[in-house]
Amino acid sequence: MTRDGDARQAGFTLVETLVCLALAGLVGVLLLNAVRIAGGASAAAARAAGAEEVQSVRDHLRRTLGSLAQRRPDGRRPTLRGGPDGLTAALAPDQTLERPTEIAMTLAAMPAGGTFDLLESRSEAAALPGQPPAPPSREAILGRIAALSLRYYGVPADGTPPLWLQAWSRPDRPPLLVEIQVAFPPADSRRWPPLLIALDAGP
Repeated sequence: MTRDGDARQAGFTLVETLVCLALAGLVGVLLLNAVRIAGGASAAAARAAGAEEVQSVRDHLRRTLGSLAQRRPDGRRPTLRGGPDGLTAALAPDQTLERPTEIAMTLAAMPAGGTFDLLESRSEAAALPGQPPAPPSREAILGRIAALSLRYYGVPADGTPPLWLQAWSRPDRPPLLVEIQVAFPPADSRRWPPLLIALDAGP
């Protein structure tokens, strides 16, 4: 092979190397964009799952505490006692909710590894005749929260106007409204707008 042929062969090798480097760079850019898109999609999916979880818990609390607006079979009002960080309510029997007996329900924030779990506990106030009482149940309905805050709007005593209170202890009637606020850690993308639940169906 002549010296001119060697030069041409070396030139072709250099061009091929440059083309390969350009293609490798293009593939790298495409892979980086694909990783970014996948990361964005994963974050969006996580946000959507978190929003769905929060909405499910809010709907559950509306149904559960909203049943306090129903009177007991004997006409008496269900009761509620609560403070700024938790409440206990007596839920009257309700066949539409498959609840044949009165239930004592407690809502509170319990420590769980540096954050809190929103914990719901239930126990039968009285068992059905001839049946043993069901064991109490406890369920974390929302995990990894930073704080739980409750307020109550109602008439604290006969003859007084309704107002917002940090605690409710009136034994003969529940408040008109309960406001439930849940805070999440700063890095958590979940959001909880203030939740107002009407409890009193009137006189």
